[in-house]
Amino acid sequence: MNVLVLGANGRTGRLVVEQALAAGHTVTAFVRDPAKFQLTGERLSVANGDARELDDLVAALEGQDAVIDTIGGTERKLIATTTAALVAAMRKRGVRRVVAMSTFIATPNFKPTGMMRLFPRLVRGIAKDDLAGVKLLEASELDWTIVYATLLKSKPASGYRRVEADEKVTGRNHINRADMAECLLAVLTDRSTFGRSLLTTGNR
Repeated sequence: MNVLVLGANGRTGRLVVEQALAAGHTVTAFVRDPAKFQLTGERLSVANGDARELDDLVAALEGQDAVIDTIGGTERKLIATTTAALVAAMRKRGVRRVVAMSTFIATPNFKPTGMMRLFPRLVRGIAKDDLAGVKLLEASELDWTIVYATLLKSKPASGYRRVEADEKVTGRNHINRADMAECLLAVLTDRSTFGRSLLTTGNR
C-alpha cells in the first residue's frame, strides 16, 4: 500500500514510517523540513510541505492509497486547520482512507487528575482543537478511523489494548509510541474500523 504519513518528523510519526516500511508499505513522509528527517529506505520518499496548505497536501497525495495523520501539538487551531486542509485535499485526489491520531483528553472517558486539574483552560484548549478535527473527519465522506491515545511515552513497545466504552482514563494511563505506531498501522487495513473511533492505552 502507498501510505502518506503526516507528522513524519514527530516522535510517533517516525516510528510509523519505520514500522510501515518494515511491513512492506511504500511510504511518503510529509515534513516541513526535510533536512531534519534522517530516515532512508528503498520504499521511502519525502514530501516537503506545510500540512495547513491545501496545494502542498494535494501534491503529496498523488499516487497514495491512504493517509496516517500523526500531527499533534499545542499550536492554536493546528488540528482543525490541518484536518480541514487534508479532507479537502483527499477529496480532490480521490483518496478515501485516513487514520488519524488524537488525544484521550478529547474523549468522554477522560477524567482529569493531578496537574491536569490545575490547568483546566490549557486542557480544554487542546481538547477543543482535537474535537474540531474529529468533527471534520466525521462529517466527511472519507473512510476514516480516529485512534485516541492515552499519554504518549517514548519507551520500548510493551503492547496495547482498546479501552472499554465505560472505562475512565487519566494522566496516569499511558501508551508507548512504538505501540501506538503499531496500532495505527494495524487499523489502516482493518475495514471493521472504518467510520469508528477507538481509544487505546498500554498494557502496563
